[in-house]
Amino acid sequence: MENKTQIAFFDLETTLPTPPGQGRAILEFGAILVCHQKLEELMSYSTLVRPSNPKLISSLSERSNGITPEAVASAPSFADIADTVYDILHGRIWAGHNIDRFDCVLIREAFAEIGRTAPEPQGTIDTLELLTQRFGRRAGDMKMASLATYFRLGNQTHRSLDDVRMNIEVLKHCATVLFLESSLPDTFPENHWVHPDEVSLPSIRALHDPFFRGSLKLFYEGAILQLCCPRLRVRLGPQSLCRFRL
Repeated sequence: MENKTQIAFFDLETTLPTPPGQGRAILEFGAILVCHQKLEELMSYSTLVRPSNPKLISSLSERSNGITPEAVASAPSFADIADTVYDILHGRIWAGHNIDRFDCVLIREAFAEIGRTAPEPQGTIDTLELLTQRFGRRAGDMKMASLATYFRLGNQTHRSLDDVRMNIEVLKHCATVLFLESSLPDTFPENHWVHPDEVSLPSIRALHDPFFRGSLKLFYEGAILQLCCPRLRVRLGPQSLCRFRL
């Protein structure tokens, strides 16, 4: 782990703040060191983390990532793994999905809580910001689960090491598509919108969103269906009916 040009893809699983405004506790840390030239996996590390207050693991938190108080009862505390986390991250390029506003912040807070100097990156690659800018919103809200659905990579497990590997695969897929599109810009238009007349109704599926009660997501040919119309009006009616008017 001496080569600091390696990219450290990492992900945290945490408790969900209940009630809103309450802090989060780290429940799992996972990381993969990747060669920046070949994108091959050099090493991986993951561990559950025992929070100082197990009561922060609410039922909502359990449903999100499946990590229960019993699962972390015998896990090491963050102080126990701090040296390993520091060695993996310090001086390397950090990469991950939404790490600038989430994972990086929580890592620094966790080191501050135990009175240790936090690791510092040589640079950061937030794939949420990068892909939103370069890949556009053709995959919907650009969350990892939406990107995985778009490329048919399976369901997101919300476990650190699984999510890191999915992040790397999503990045490879997006980079390949962008490379091919840039080679023939006249053939592959930048925005991949379809005309309403081109949409086949039997190809549209409506699925319940498990994290938002009463919410539905519309999918068309495996991707989240997006609507774009400058004069679109949406009217919400009783029993969650939604009517569209142009």
